[in-house]
Amino acid sequence: MKTSCVAAVAAALWLPGVPAAAAKPADIAITPASQRAALILKTNPLPVAPGMRTAYRLTLQTYDPADGKLLGAPFGGLAVFAARPKEFVDGYLVVDVKPGTYVFKEFSEQDRWTLCFNGASRSFTVKPGEILYLGEFDAATHEVELQGRTVMSGQTVIRGHGFVSFFDTVAPPRVTPPDEAGLAAAVALVKARLPKSTSAPQAPLYRDARFGTGNDMFGLQRVCGGYYAKKAK
Repeated sequence: MKTSCVAAVAAALWLPGVPAAAAKPADIAITPASQRAALILKTNPLPVAPGMRTAYRLTLQTYDPADGKLLGAPFGGLAVFAARPKEFVDGYLVVDVKPGTYVFKEFSEQDRWTLCFNGASRSFTVKPGEILYLGEFDAATHEVELQGRTVMSGQTVIRGHGFVSFFDTVAPPRVTPPDEAGLAAAVALVKARLPKSTSAPQAPLYRDARFGTGNDMFGLQRVCGGYYAKKAK
């Protein structure tokens, strides 16, 4: 997969799942009195393609389960696990977030090719002062699906709109909830690598979820989130 030069202009108008700079794990300070929260994920450190900053991004977004609708669109309410070598801490990725209900939104590679989990996803709620260990995410399997769909669709080179998304029938996020041993390992991780945090990691309460999609800023192309986001059908 590669991006054409023509795509660069359009991509500047819509880059799915590209976050602002995240706090380093050692600087994250979550205590029971905190107004923020943190999420921990164990996942595959896949190879980074030449010229790219990340192997992939897993994006979560704030979510209204009653309406099946993403909140904060198009650029707010995001929690992004960016799989770049320097972000991994002993095989885990850690992000600090605003408290709220989140849904697994999309898996993307090279910032342009995306699996949208709108048809079948998972949601959870994190409260102020909490650290949730989300479990283990199977990025390698999602990578195989994304690359397979890309080849089958013939969209291995992007021209014009700057991104390609696959919807509706994408496999749900392959995240295995933590067991007792996994949670204990996350507790040890926080003690060793997040020295400013005192909240003990907890397991999330996952619920099945679906959400509506939106369009790019011109209303021409469907995107996973974006502008004019709708309720789940």
